[in-house]
Amino acid sequence: MKILAVDIGAGTEDILLFDSRKRLENCIKLVLPSPSLLLAERVSRQATPGELFVSGHTVGGGPFSRALKKYLASGGRLLMSPAAAYSIRNNLEEVTSMGVELADEPPPAFAGAVMEADELDLGPLTRLLQSAGEGLEDLDAAVVAVQDHGTYARGESNRKTRLRHMQQRLKLSRHTADLSYLEGEVPEAFPRMVSAVRRLREQLSCPHIMVMDTAPAAVAGCLEDPRVGELTEGNLLLVNAGNGHTMACLLGGGKVVGLMEHHTRKLEPAAFAAYLKRFADGEARDDDPFMAEGHGLFYLGEAPGWGDLDLVAVTGPHRGMMEGTGLDVFYPAPGGDMMMTGPLGLVRTLRERLPA
Repeated sequence: MKILAVDIGAGTEDILLFDSRKRLENCIKLVLPSPSLLLAERVSRQATPGELFVSGHTVGGGPFSRALKKYLASGGRLLMSPAAAYSIRNNLEEVTSMGVELADEPPPAFAGAVMEADELDLGPLTRLLQSAGEGLEDLDAAVVAVQDHGTYARGESNRKTRLRHMQQRLKLSRHTADLSYLEGEVPEAFPRMVSAVRRLREQLSCPHIMVMDTAPAAVAGCLEDPRVGELTEGNLLLVNAGNGHTMACLLGGGKVVGLMEHHTRKLEPAAFAAYLKRFADGEARDDDPFMAEGHGLFYLGEAPGWGDLDLVAVTGPHRGMMEGTGLDVFYPAPGGDMMMTGPLGLVRTLRERLPA
């Protein structure tokens, strides 16, 4: 089975061209700057505040969103198509309240700069692969991970909305694969996921396309590490310390027991380590002061207790935050490469979702 797996994070875009006919070590792997960073640079090059029209697709905000807000603050006029505008916030009323003008195309006599928001243009990747004697024409599937908070009504918390969607989805079977969507399953409430699937289908003819949130993809990827995988039926605490967000997932017997998510930049290592113990003991609550600036947490079953955990595994670019906390932590490296945790989690999840 040949699968293109793309994990688009806040800092990097991690790509794996998985081919079951090859040893994993011989499959093509790439770690590139996140498209959001590249789009932010293009906005920043608009040195003189004037007029800017952004068309295209819903992409990851982060650096791109901050660059657009800075452009507005400098006095520039910003027009965006509705799809592109969702890159700033998943509530278009809030986007327009910032000063963004919504338009399907530039107005007549528009003399400003024009750019397209696109985080899944496969053209450059296709050309690179062709130079190495590879291609995307014979794919069996394409899978992508993006973070999407989901649309929300004005006055609601986008952070809480995100966790609520996850909680509802996990009630299906309490497996991490519940947090994935095959083509045709993606709710319209997730504009970035919808855009990602649509963009892949515009360029690929493969039978299967799947999208998943980045953090659960990394959690699933941890299970591809041999040491973590052999304990799948035990009690695990898996943590993905990403550039933007940190997710902690309690697994018991292969099923999700609890889920917690916070902003990485808000976490002080010692305090986070102490709270992880509370979380594993089943004593953490969504309205705790510690979670005030986080996304939230929930339990779906009885927490195993810190003392009964078989392993605490931490992955992600900010996994080093756990050093010096005194916790006995394992750092998984699926396929021998921590940066492939997300892509391998996508491959694992797709195999779980497709009929045998």
